[in-house]
Amino acid sequence: MSVQLAILGFLRERNYHGYELKKSIESRMGAWTDIKFGSIYHALNHLEKSGFVRNVETLRKSGKPARSIYAITDDGRHEFRRLLRENIIKMQMVYLKEDVGVFFGGHLEKTELAEILEQRIQALGEAKNKLLKHKNMVGQYAPDCINVANWLVTHHIMHLEVEIKWFRSIVKELLAGKLYPSENGVAGKKQAW
Repeated sequence: MSVQLAILGFLRERNYHGYELKKSIESRMGAWTDIKFGSIYHALNHLEKSGFVRNVETLRKSGKPARSIYAITDDGRHEFRRLLRENIIKMQMVYLKEDVGVFFGGHLEKTELAEILEQRIQALGEAKNKLLKHKNMVGQYAPDCINVANWLVTHHIMHLEVEIKWFRSIVKELLAGKLYPSENGVAGKKQAW
């Protein structure tokens, strides 16, 4: 859904071909969204079949593949508003894959698990630093929406800060011997892996 929302949002600004959409999404939204290049073309095809966008021109250059230029339709403007409302209102529970690892982490030696958790904290810190650098350059990437872009990057920075704090707490509990109910893992029984 978010890829369709992004495409329709950009097409509200002007007409685009697929590669331009990819570049705009990467440069203006890349730090805080995970829209894959291949999904853009799939979504464009779906939006065109649904009547939300239309091909207004096909550019042909010798030796290069033809490029279809897309425009948003009136139905597409309505769909954009519907998707926008739904995207903001709809709560999606976030299930973190690493929680499964922490759940079963008691099956590792305490020092090994502490080392792994510290590596995770370091990776989170690096991701945070990358976002902080990006935040300082937002004006170059998205001068027309600098304030909202800063807030969106800040949103992700805040999430990373909470993750770092949480993992530090987990390490502290682990080293104090309080994280797992027994020395032998979550269920109290070591399994032969």
